Amino acid sequence: MATVGEVPVESDLQDNKKKREVEKRLQKRNDERQAEVERRQEEKSLTEAAQESTGCFLDTFSKERQNIESQLSKSEQIPKNGLVEHFDSVSSQLSKLQKYVSESTMFLSSYEVTKAQQTMSQLHASIQEKRDVMIPKKKFAFKSKKTEKAKAPKIVVDHAANTQTNLEVELAECKFVGDVSKVLEKTSEELTQKDVALADLTDCTVKLLGAPSAIHINKLRNCRVFSGPVSGSVFIRECVGCTFVLPCQQLRIHTTRDTDFYIHVTSKAIIEDSNKTRFAPYNWKYPELEEHYLVAGLDRTRNNWDDVDDFNWLAANDHSPNWSVIAEADRHQHWDV
Repeated sequence: MATVGEVPVESDLQDNKKKREVEKRLQKRNDERQAEVERRQEEKSLTEAAQESTGCFLDTFSKERQNIESQLSKSEQIPKNGLVEHFDSVSSQLSKLQKYVSESTMFLSSYEVTKAQQTMSQLHASIQEKRDVMIPKKKFAFKSKKTEKAKAPKIVVDHAANTQTNLEVELAECKFVGDVSKVLEKTSEELTQKDVALADLTDCTVKLLGAPSAIHINKLRNCRVFSGPVSGSVFIRECVGCTFVLPCQQLRIHTTRDTDFYIHVTSKAIIEDSNKTRFAPYNWKYPELEEHYLVAGLDRTRNNWDDVDDFNWLAANDHSPNWSVIAEADRHQHWDV
């Protein structure tokens, strides 16, 4: 070893080099451990926040459900001339509850959303049944010749399967239903901060030029849907061969196939029982887009368009085969709408 005043020999230099390398590895290991601790703390905080939000939602939902049931049980005490107003008020309460559920889906599990929707479907059926009994529709009878005609076969419809969809459509403040081969458009004045429903459309182009609070989409075939920023969630069910171009806080996709999504989502997209779905970033433009982003409160700098959760794919280390990213060369750059 070199003495004082001497030039360090090669062995000293090597020892110092090894010491620095050891210190560097130890520091790196310490940084990694600290980063892991912070990550776990953040996950814990997010989990606790979600649990608190879920608990608050369940309490509020239960109280509102009980309030609706209480109002409905008092129907027999309402004078006949006040029944229409009474049932309209109860239906309005249910509509507000539907909106509350839509705004809460960001932190709710798929099971909790489905359970809430089923409860609201039951409430809707109870309201309609009580209303039909207490405010019967007038029947008009026309005399006819006593000619024997063959009776048409009775069609049996499975109402239970469609109850949830029908409820969403009925409660929506803005809607398109049952159109074929049409260009459909809603302005900002018609839809901003309102729930929108699109159902049973075929070969249609839909333009929603505003900032809706939520969009419910059911049973579309070969349609294109363009929307301004959605402050809450977009729910898509049973769609085939469609293209959706929209920004939102959260996107939930069920039983949908052969469909493309050009999205801006600040939370994430969730698919379930779906396949052949493709994703790309939102790229539609129209004059009031920036203004509508401000109204919706969406963060333009945060877009998780390619962060998709597949509830049917549990292999964490393998990519789900049910969705893919649209190659840049294959993306639409200019929309003819």
